[in-house]
Amino acid sequence: MWFGKSTLINFLLRDGYFLALSLNHFAVDLLNSQRSILLVYLAPYLGLDNSDIGLIALGYAMLASLTQPLFGWLADRYKIRWISGLSLLWMVLWLSVTVTVTGSWVIGTLIVAALGSAAFHAAGTERATTRGKRLMFGKAAAAASLFFLFGQLGLAVGPAIGGALLERMGTIGLLVLTVASIPLAINSIYRLYWRKPLVASHLNTNHDIKIESTDEYYKDIWVIVAFCMLVMFRTAPQVASMTFLPKLFYDRGYDPGAYGIITTVFMGGTALGGLVGGFMSDRWGRRRIIQLSLLAAVVPMYYYPVVSGLTVYILVFLAGLFNGGSHAVIVVIAQSLLPNRRALASGLTMGFMFASGALGSYLIGLAADYYSLVSAMQTNGLLCLLAAGFSLVLRRDDTKTSKASI
Repeated sequence: MWFGKSTLINFLLRDGYFLALSLNHFAVDLLNSQRSILLVYLAPYLGLDNSDIGLIALGYAMLASLTQPLFGWLADRYKIRWISGLSLLWMVLWLSVTVTVTGSWVIGTLIVAALGSAAFHAAGTERATTRGKRLMFGKAAAAASLFFLFGQLGLAVGPAIGGALLERMGTIGLLVLTVASIPLAINSIYRLYWRKPLVASHLNTNHDIKIESTDEYYKDIWVIVAFCMLVMFRTAPQVASMTFLPKLFYDRGYDPGAYGIITTVFMGGTALGGLVGGFMSDRWGRRRIIQLSLLAAVVPMYYYPVVSGLTVYILVFLAGLFNGGSHAVIVVIAQSLLPNRRALASGLTMGFMFASGALGSYLIGLAADYYSLVSAMQTNGLLCLLAAGFSLVLRRDDTKTSKASI
């Protein structure tokens, strides 16, 4: 069973089109991951408190979330294939400006960079899942999990690399990351502009791929509302952890390299969880994976803010692993709601994730200023529990359904 899956994975990763998109995703989220550690590093110079950091993160995410549906619509309407590479170049430009200017200009230029992230996640997610679904015979969640793995790896290694660069070179050190991202953007533009046909004729084509149609069950307004609540309560703990893990351990006296590594451990767990969750959902069913992963995230999310020593790394990793297990699965479910507007569906879903995660981070930042950051971060465990509860509204899907459809 695993041999067959590994053959499909190897074939997918050897596909230049899919790999270019995935490497582009890695670079986009590598640059995205610098936001939190850069804000924490600059907080003493700019006079930022916890709520200020949360507010800036909210502004960044709101700009990205509100524009993602627009970029998704443009990708669906005009089939702009090169938008993924161009979006990375936009981020390279504005992050480079951010680390070279001084004063309050830093905040404005950092937020403008969010437009690049918005454009990529709307268009790139649709292109990658469509390509991967065809090459992997309908296993959309598995293909999406591979694509998201690259992004999560960028988010995982980014804080450690960025923290080390900040510690040794100051803000100017982040130019190393922006310059290194340029070849990946150029490669993405080249690969996606000279599009290859979506053909996998040399593999076994006896697999039946279900023709997609909008599921009537998910047209019920209350189901959609519950699904949105699930997305919000699942995403907020992840984004809040990414935003405030550096601050949590900065307050304990950790240097940028150390709290960068802890954030990397969290995002590494998220990356692995997303990959495993995507493949397991094609075998065991989407609803089951979402429920079990979110329930498993409750305990590590609640306790990692209060422990110390080696236990910190273990619980932070487990929190990321279990919380990230449902990420790709949720995006794929959302795409099935608009089968003929998949880029728009991706933009709406990813945009809502960005917005709800940032809003959660801002509220946690406010709570941290009134109570303590430790107590505020512990509410992430409760949010995971609430998300697991809302997942009960999802339709129960059997193994055949999850394998054959989105």
